[in-house]
Amino acid sequence: MKMNWLNWKVDFNRIGMFGFTALAAALFIATPASAQRNKKEDQKTEGRVFSAAMGALVNEAQEALILEPPNNAAAMAALNKAIADEKITPYEKAISLQIRGNVQYAMGNLMGTVRDWEGAINTGALLKEEIDGMMPNIGQIYISEGQYVKGANIIEGWLRTGGKANQSIHQMVGSAWLQVDEYRKALPHGEAAFNMANPKKKKHFNLLNYIYHELKMPAKQAALLEQQVSIWPDDKKIWRSIASLKQQGNKSREAFEVNKIMYLNGMLDKENELLSLAQYYSYYEVPYRGASILEREMNGNRVQKTKKNLELLANMWRQAREYDRAIPILTQAANISADGSLYEKLGEAYYSEEQYDKAETAFRSALNKGVKKPGNIYVLIANSLYERDRPREAIAEFRKATQYPYSKRTADGWVTFINGEFEVARQQAVFKAQVKLDECKNQADRKRRMGAEFLDGVGEISAECVSILADDAARAKAKKNKAT
Repeated sequence: MKMNWLNWKVDFNRIGMFGFTALAAALFIATPASAQRNKKEDQKTEGRVFSAAMGALVNEAQEALILEPPNNAAAMAALNKAIADEKITPYEKAISLQIRGNVQYAMGNLMGTVRDWEGAINTGALLKEEIDGMMPNIGQIYISEGQYVKGANIIEGWLRTGGKANQSIHQMVGSAWLQVDEYRKALPHGEAAFNMANPKKKKHFNLLNYIYHELKMPAKQAALLEQQVSIWPDDKKIWRSIASLKQQGNKSREAFEVNKIMYLNGMLDKENELLSLAQYYSYYEVPYRGASILEREMNGNRVQKTKKNLELLANMWRQAREYDRAIPILTQAANISADGSLYEKLGEAYYSEEQYDKAETAFRSALNKGVKKPGNIYVLIANSLYERDRPREAIAEFRKATQYPYSKRTADGWVTFINGEFEVARQQAVFKAQVKLDECKNQADRKRRMGAEFLDGVGEISAECVSILADDAARAKAKKNKAT
């Protein structure tokens, strides 16, 4: 989209609206030739007088123009009569056209003004300084009428021949080149306007900032913006531009710092700005601070408690390992969510807090609402059961997870692991039972060897061993019977 840089009036800095009428009045007498002029200019000075008839018409136009308000129509009629006269000299015509050009301008006919002034130049009767006084105004009118290249070229031609422009003309020419995407041509004018401006206004900064941006001159652009913000420290747009420039220049950390300054100065008040700031904190691993800001802005109703925003807040609390603060936020978000993804995260938060029963409940709610990968949820449910010493129930959930290719390997690994634990426990029980059986057999053997001769119960068989030996004898008998 084209930027509108041309929102000012033509700057008649050289002549003024009715400068030519005063000029005409002064030229009823011959102008003496200057000795230092070249021959051609000397020739032009000859005959720079008005005849009585032409003088009367010009005087008539002048008298109409000095009325309050000026009678432009009467002035135009007198000048038209003079210009149409076949006896008019080139000099008389040049002056009459200049004055009529002024009248055209006063009547709002800008292109009529240009035609008259160019006609005055084409008479060949004007001196160089007179032509030079007209050229910047002609160029400015062309620019204001949308003929940017023609107008800018006219003014630049005038500058090359010694013309001296003020900041307003440089500003206008720079803006004209921007209209046709000629940023390199706009640059010297933008810098000249900026350097000449005193005091500097935002329009001077904006023009040069835009040129630097389009020419990819970030260092100069940054310096310009920093100078601008020192003048207007409360202007949010300038701060935003600085932050954007830092971001584009791969200086995201500096962009973050700019946003922090803006927040501390109360410049960030829109929801998207506050969310971006919180995400900056998260990105730079200061999630606690970001979550605190986001929660405060939600409570202050500057950030809506939508599913997306609640999820962001909960994730930041989880990132900060503040699971107890993430849980209520996740609960709110999960309740309004259309799917089970947030219940899954809620279950993970409970699991991290070792609240395995609540974790299981949340995971089952996730399954009920629907998730993209239910196999992973079955694994999480099984883990919640395993942590509560319910391994056989856990195996049942792991076996459900084996039905999905993405979770099968993990689930199979857990089933193997838990079965391995069962086998170890079985072997440990067998070993303990064998040790106890051997001890009981030793008691029985001592009693046989000692008979009734024992002291203080030595040689007695404990009640536990009586039972163990009886069971062992029964097993041996059953084995023998089976063999026969």
